[in-house]
Amino acid sequence: MPKTFTEISEWIVANISKHAGIDPSEAALDTDIVNFRLDSLILVNITTELEEYIGMELSPSIFWEMRTIAATSQWIAENQEI
Repeated sequence: MPKTFTEISEWIVANISKHAGIDPSEAALDTDIVNFRLDSLILVNITTELEEYIGMELSPSIFWEMRTIAATSQWIAENQEI
């Protein structure tokens, strides 16, 4: 079952916040992901976990390509297979 934009963005916020050591309320959807100061290995690990959550293969560089949580979530929501 495809995930909604909200489900995807909430999952990403929770995981980025956990790894960045910040409160989820500090992870605005339109913030450039590089501002969370996560290294590439952590972002690749988050991407792998996200793939499992949504049941879809993603580019390991999706966060760099999309730049924000909102853009990443929107792309995933629009490109999931039904």
